[in-house]
Amino acid sequence: MKIYDEIRTPFAKACQDKLSSSIAKGVSKHKAREEKIKAGSKRKSSGMLHADRTIDGYAGKVKRYAQWMAEVHPDCRKLIVAHKRHYDREYIQTQIDAGGKAATIKSYTAALAFLHSCTMNEVHADRPMVRTQDATRSRSYSEATYNNQLRNRRNHGENRVADIMQICRMTGLREDEAEQVRPSNFRFEGEKTVCHLSGNNDSKNIGQGEQTVWTKGGRTRTIEILPKYTGQLREILSSYQPDEKICSKIPDRIDVHGIRSMYACELYQAYARPVEEIPVKERTVEYGKSRPSRYRDAQGMVWDRRALLRVSASLGHSRSSVVVASYLWRLR
Repeated sequence: MKIYDEIRTPFAKACQDKLSSSIAKGVSKHKAREEKIKAGSKRKSSGMLHADRTIDGYAGKVKRYAQWMAEVHPDCRKLIVAHKRHYDREYIQTQIDAGGKAATIKSYTAALAFLHSCTMNEVHADRPMVRTQDATRSRSYSEATYNNQLRNRRNHGENRVADIMQICRMTGLREDEAEQVRPSNFRFEGEKTVCHLSGNNDSKNIGQGEQTVWTKGGRTRTIEILPKYTGQLREILSSYQPDEKICSKIPDRIDVHGIRSMYACELYQAYARPVEEIPVKERTVEYGKSRPSRYRDAQGMVWDRRALLRVSASLGHSRSSVVVASYLWRLR
């Protein structure tokens, strides 16, 4: 994190100090968030940075904000002053006026809300809203693209990349998780095969002989792997030592999120019941509340909530809506 190294202003130093002091890799985001909310926080956030991707993303956005502040409001030295004078809102408004996408504006607003310890609406309440139907992340990543990339990597002798692509297809790992995973993280229990991620380095979460895999929010996770992949997985893992990383750096051209979507769709199809077979009055507990097992999304499509939650758990999420909006678009 080199915000102050590149922008030598007191405000940039304040930005860097705030982000650096908030890094909490391996700390449970959900527990920390619950404690903050109980303590009266207005933000539905832990107030900490738990994952490398979030840290890097916020650092980049805050650095651009600090550069803008140095050019437009060079006399401002403190975060609290910038927020009170609504400079954060002014910065977001410049992005809106420039025609920025709603998703991009949202991500910058989230970064500034974190920086200033406020809600996103306190930064800019009138920003354009992101709609599920407008989401585009990985939407162009197809089965054909995956197969072509896999074949090309094999043909060029890039077997580690090809192996991790296939493992991502079997597990739906996030990119930073996939770059840490080793054979020791997989368990073959009779007909059941899973990938276990400790989430952090707490010894009680780490299985015998298993290596730590840091996850988003430091959450422990057990990932379901469909039985049809067991043989293929064993063959891939046999080429590596138990504690050897399979691929420590995945090339940027490999769309891991797109592959996660493929995994999610396949897992959902394996366990979802036909809608007509789900009793109308059946209820399923989600996030501590009893909800209809027939989940109807914003576009009116009906899903099996129980299958959605099963997929959600393997992906490292906790809500049906996230799975439907971000991963199951291939099934529409």
